[in-house]
Amino acid sequence: MKNDYSKRYDRFVLLLWVVIAFFVWMKLLNKAPFLEVLSITVCYITPMLIINILLSVYLLPRAMKRKRMDCFALQFIFLSFISASILTSVFWIFRYFEQTGVFLPSNLISTDDTLLSDFVDQLLTAFVVNIAFCGMRFYYEHNKLEKIHLESQLHTLQAQINPHFMFNVLNHIYYYIEKKDDLATTLLLKYTDILRYQLYSGKKESVCIEEEIGFLKNFIDIEKIRWEDKLNVNCSWEIQNKQTKFPPLLLIPLIENAFKHVSRSSNVKGYISIVFEEKAEMISLEVENSKSAIPIEKGKNSGLGLENLKNRLDILYGEKYNLSIQNSEYIYNSKLTILK
Repeated sequence: MKNDYSKRYDRFVLLLWVVIAFFVWMKLLNKAPFLEVLSITVCYITPMLIINILLSVYLLPRAMKRKRMDCFALQFIFLSFISASILTSVFWIFRYFEQTGVFLPSNLISTDDTLLSDFVDQLLTAFVVNIAFCGMRFYYEHNKLEKIHLESQLHTLQAQINPHFMFNVLNHIYYYIEKKDDLATTLLLKYTDILRYQLYSGKKESVCIEEEIGFLKNFIDIEKIRWEDKLNVNCSWEIQNKQTKFPPLLLIPLIENAFKHVSRSSNVKGYISIVFEEKAEMISLEVENSKSAIPIEKGKNSGLGLENLKNRLDILYGEKYNLSIQNSEYIYNSKLTILK
């Protein structure tokens, strides 16, 4: 459902087109009979509206998302010329209708006008109208992306310390300390590294891929200690260039989600499979976990992590990524592929 800002924008654009149609109507009203003015207004506004919608609603947002504004500039010029050609044709068709008796002769089109002069006038009109509406759309899309970006930053900061995970780890540290088990020291060191990475590296725009993977490994090791022997976790890490720059805390939602929803059974071990690859042309992470036959009750914030991840991916990579989710009865599989 569209938010209020989007609805207000759509209503404003609709109002502007009504005003444009009204001015065209008023300009022609004293120059020709009512029926002819009505016909020419409809034939004039309709193609201009269609081409403008194509430019501002479809091509411009896609160009902004792909960061291909140079391509959009060419599309803008080409479609403006097409629009001017159609608008010029409309007037000359109605001139022909007057000459053939379909409509009575009128002052709608001056006999001094030439095809070239009409085309230049309509080209200026098409440029002005298209620039105005595309400018408004650019401002709207820019504000929308800014809002998504700020929300994404907020969610990233909020996700840096998961209170539920934090208290569970601290409880386990306390448990192992009471047992005088060396696992307490291991758990504490790994959790310290996680906190350090979240608090400091999490604020950066990018980190080395080696740092991000180290953070993920620490997280997985902590979860393996917490689960003890009740879960099989298999990981594969293939990194060609450890210095590859990568956004921090981008991959953790997929792995955290697997541990959160993996099957829990006293009879059969659940499993989690994690396969990471960093190559010259792409980065991929595939996470698969077993699911319980009994559905887990979802909280009100369920699914927010995945939604926030998609928002960040849209901002960072546009169409240069693919996130596929396969959710069957017993298996949940997510695979993220990012093209460099």
